[in-house]
Amino acid sequence: MEGESVELATRDICLKKNTLLKNTYRIKNVISCSELSIVYTGRHAKSGDIQIIKEYFPKALVLRDLDDKTVLCRLPSSKGKYYELMESFFNEATIIKELCHKNIVRYIDHFEENGTGYIVMEYYPGKTLDRYIEEKEVSMTAFFNKTLLPLMDALDFIHKKGIIHRDIKPENILISTDGQPILIDFGSAIYYKNDPKHKIFTTPGFSPLEFYSEKSKLGRYSDIYSLAATLYYYLSGRAPLDVSERLIEDRIKNVRHYNRDVTPLLSSVIMWGLSVNYKKRCYSLKLFKIAFYLEHLLRRIKKFMNV
Repeated sequence: MEGESVELATRDICLKKNTLLKNTYRIKNVISCSELSIVYTGRHAKSGDIQIIKEYFPKALVLRDLDDKTVLCRLPSSKGKYYELMESFFNEATIIKELCHKNIVRYIDHFEENGTGYIVMEYYPGKTLDRYIEEKEVSMTAFFNKTLLPLMDALDFIHKKGIIHRDIKPENILISTDGQPILIDFGSAIYYKNDPKHKIFTTPGFSPLEFYSEKSKLGRYSDIYSLAATLYYYLSGRAPLDVSERLIEDRIKNVRHYNRDVTPLLSSVIMWGLSVNYKKRCYSLKLFKIAFYLEHLLRRIKKFMNV
C-alpha cells in the first residue's frame, strides 16, 4: 500500500509522525483520510515490521485535543452517534480476524486508546488496481489468471463464511509487488444472513441497487454486481453507468462498445452480472469462472489458428 499525498489541512488532524500507540506501534506516514477514518503506515516498535494502522476519526463529530493524540466529541449530544459508529468501525476488525486467506488483507490487532479505536493490518507494498491498470499494460490473459481468478477465490471464501464485502472496486483491490491481488477495506462488510438492516454504503458505478436501501435483501449476487463492474472498468477504462441512472431507461453500453477484443461470451456474462434486478443477475461465481476459462480457451484456439 503506497502512501498518497494528503492535503496539509487534513494532515493537521492526523497523528504526528513517531506517535506511539499501545506502546507497540509507531506512526510513520499518512496514507489517506476519509470521513470516518485515517489510515497510516506504522512500524512495530520491537520487530520493526511495517504495518497499516487505521484510526477511527469521524471528522464531522470529533476534533483532536491539544496533546495531538486524544480524540474528543465536538458536542456532548454526539457521543451516542460517535460510539455507535465506533462499533461499526470495529466490525471490520471482527470480520478480517476471521478471514485467513492469502488474497485478503491480514488482521494483526485492534484496540481502544486516546478516546478512539485502531485496527492494525499487514502492510503490502504495491498499487491499487486502478493505478496498476493506468500505469502498466496488462494483457487480458495475465489479468484473468494472475488477478481475477485469485480474487474470485477470495470472494468465494468470504461468501462461504456468510460475509459480503459490499465495496468491491478497483481502489479496494491491491496488486502486491509479486502480482497477487489483495482484497482490502472491509469497513462496509457484513454477515448478510444475520443482518436484516444495514447501513448504506455506495460507490457510483460499482454498487448495485440493493445497496441504496437499509432494508433491501443482500446476498452474494450483490458482490457479483461489483465484481462485474470492476471487470467492466478494466476492459473499458471507465466505470459502468451508475445504477441510479438505469432505473427508468437502462442506457448502459455493452462493454464491447468500448473494447471489441472482448468476446460476445465474456461480455454477456459481465452484462448479466450488471443486471439492475438482482433476481435477473448472475448468481454464482462458478458461472463467472466457467466463462473466463472458456474465454481463455477461445483465445488460445484463436492464437493457434493464426500461427
